[in-house]
Amino acid sequence: MQIPENIKTINRVLTQAGFQCYVVGGAVRNYVAGLKPKDYDLTTNAHPDDVISLFRRTVPTGLEHGTVTILMGKEQYEITTFRTESTYSDSRHPDKIEFAESIEEDLSRRDFTMNALAWDVSHKKIIDLHGGTEAIKKKIIKAIGSADERFKEDALRILRAVRFVSQLGFSVEQETLKAAVQASEGIQNVSMERIRDELIKTIQGAYCSDAFLLLHKAGILGLILPELEECSNIDQKGMHSFDVLTHSIYSCEGAPGENLIVRTAALLHDIGKNPCRKIDDEGNISFHHHENIGADMAEKILKRMKFPGAAVKEIRHLIRQHMFHYTDEWSDAAVRRFIARVGVENINNLFLLRGADSYGMQRTRTAPDTYNRFKRRIHEQIEQNHAISLKDLSVNGNELAEAGIPKSPVMGVILSELLDTVLDDPSLNRRENLIEIALNLYKEIRSSKS
Repeated sequence: MQIPENIKTINRVLTQAGFQCYVVGGAVRNYVAGLKPKDYDLTTNAHPDDVISLFRRTVPTGLEHGTVTILMGKEQYEITTFRTESTYSDSRHPDKIEFAESIEEDLSRRDFTMNALAWDVSHKKIIDLHGGTEAIKKKIIKAIGSADERFKEDALRILRAVRFVSQLGFSVEQETLKAAVQASEGIQNVSMERIRDELIKTIQGAYCSDAFLLLHKAGILGLILPELEECSNIDQKGMHSFDVLTHSIYSCEGAPGENLIVRTAALLHDIGKNPCRKIDDEGNISFHHHENIGADMAEKILKRMKFPGAAVKEIRHLIRQHMFHYTDEWSDAAVRRFIARVGVENINNLFLLRGADSYGMQRTRTAPDTYNRFKRRIHEQIEQNHAISLKDLSVNGNELAEAGIPKSPVMGVILSELLDTVLDDPSLNRRENLIEIALNLYKEIRSSKS
């Protein structure tokens, strides 16, 4: 296992002081799985006070859990004292944390066998007391000891197992899955922030569709995203090969994994179809305006799950706009209106969402040529620097006020009308033209009210 020089230095300082040092967690698991380690978590029998005294730059990250962050150059390394944990009365937090004497005790408290591995930095060997190496080779997620006890201790471990399905493509061992289902009601005792963090990692995993289908089949999805679960068995026609739930899950898979905004929008983009579903006398199914209802529903879901406000706003906007229908007959003015409605900054993500939506229909990547033609026309209009938003107008509110239009809601109406005017005819985006048009509009509004 290739260990960064900083960790070798940390190990040397600790061992010279009579302590032990091990790499644990995801770095060791990834190494065994043939993946590149990301973060390096460390554990030691040195108590936090010992760590702080031995290293010049430290941060007391979580002393109540025995965790200190060591700063070396631009890098940070969390190191936690060996510990054991007692009962979990609230299915969330251990009632008591005590420092342990050995690495063996520390590893036995962890959740899954694949995570109960340690790399002995001094002797350059893996410590595997629970069959973690074999589980990784077989791509199995298996609880340590009693699966029932592990999930009763902390129900978030259920979602952690699902997250590992998404990230690694592993499957959950049958007894572990059975115990997870039986303990799943405990998820309701877990803080929404912790659920959100696991959900984000699941959404971004390379095998996210396997993970969400597992949540659905195990009857757990409804505890986290009941609005999405309710899309199960909502059939669709036309190009669709799947029900709304399965289509949504595959759409999530079809979006770029690193793009959390688009992946989340893809997962939720059709949740409005269930409440909007209509069947006429001839058996035809329709979902009129589902994008508007779905955008509102997505906003409530994401706020409930404590997503950042900016992300909520962007995802809501993408869902609301995802049902555009372009044809080559669109005028240049129509293209500019589309750009103005969507926002230049959202164009790329909106097309990624449409591509994911298309993928989710049949799980194939066959974007129609019209998309590429539409993209070209959009870029042509953007490159011509036409006015697309209010800030692009050659006149602003202060200038209208100087011309005699009071700052009031009426001014907002007039500015919107000016933007519509230049979207239709960009040549009119000159200060003198716009002030003249604005004054005429103001006169019309005043006369209509008198």
